Amino acid sequence: MSKSPTGIIPEALMFPAKKALVIQFLKELPVHGDDKVDLLVGWARMVGVTVNSSTRRAVRFSGTDRTPFPSPPTAP
Repeated sequence: MSKSPTGIIPEALMFPAKKALVIQFLKELPVHGDDKVDLLVGWARMVGVTVNSSTRRAVRFSGTDRTPFPSPPTAP
């Protein structure tokens, strides 16, 4: 079951044409990845669009529960 995006995703983004901005907003939101996907799916249902698995995966892996890839070593 998806979480309601009401009160989390700004009202100005509650339109199908704002999909890219919603994705960016969720990627920057400091919460767990599964919660981000729930919000994305809830938003999509509210505005009547679909989100593919690669978009859900990208949003999930931006979560605070995912460890970022280590930075490459710097030259001495």
